[in-house]
Amino acid sequence: MRNISNKLTAKFLAIMVMSVPVGSMAQTAATGPNVIYIEQVGNSNTVTIEQVGGTNSVGGTNSAAAGVWDPAGSANYGTITGSSNTVTATQTGNANVGQYNMRGNNNVYTNTVTGNTNRTKLDIGDANATANLRNTITETVVGDTNTLVTKVVGNDITSTTTITGNSNEVTSNLLSTNGVSSITITGGNNKLDIEQRDSAGAVGHNLVQNIVGDYNSIVTQQQGFNDTTVNIQTTGSHNTVTVRTSSAAISNPVTAVAR
Repeated sequence: MRNISNKLTAKFLAIMVMSVPVGSMAQTAATGPNVIYIEQVGNSNTVTIEQVGGTNSVGGTNSAAAGVWDPAGSANYGTITGSSNTVTATQTGNANVGQYNMRGNNNVYTNTVTGNTNRTKLDIGDANATANLRNTITETVVGDTNTLVTKVVGNDITSTTTITGNSNEVTSNLLSTNGVSSITITGGNNKLDIEQRDSAGAVGHNLVQNIVGDYNSIVTQQQGFNDTTVNIQTTGSHNTVTVRTSSAAISNPVTAVAR
């Protein structure tokens, strides 16, 4: 359902959630801009979002400045609160934007972006909500000049990112014990900034990167007391790779520079 302003409102979605505890929410459109605002509260829900076309958005995206993300708010959010929820988002087209804010345990987030110059941001937890146990994140991007930003606070987090294309940017900050991050990129001129922090725990921090292409810039920084594992494989020419590990806070953290 879509109103005249092409906005699926939070109030309407809240009614859907209350009346159907386990269900799905979706919007499909041939062209943009279409805007979806979500506030999902509860457990064991399934949320499915599909947007087809350009300049569509999901939550938290009304910013006047390019590259600046507005926080989730009463009129501007994509918020999922609860446990054992499944969120599947698909955006197909160019210049789409999505921001998601999740709290809870055993949640599964899957995001697929196909197109160019798309931006996606995912926040799980913060300084006031640090539990967020056993969440699984899967992000797939096919296209060029896309941006992924992920900030996670929790425990036993598994994050998998697959990118096929050129000039994409990935920024990931994983504050988690027993965190696992896997990134596969096929393409050139991509930029990666990956950071894992917190006590490593029994199985530690585990980072695996497989990069195929030229002129990629990769920075990996890991901070923790035990069992830090970094496995980076690159195939191509003129790539730059920086790896920093420390049992204490990393001083003067660096960022990747696009090549």
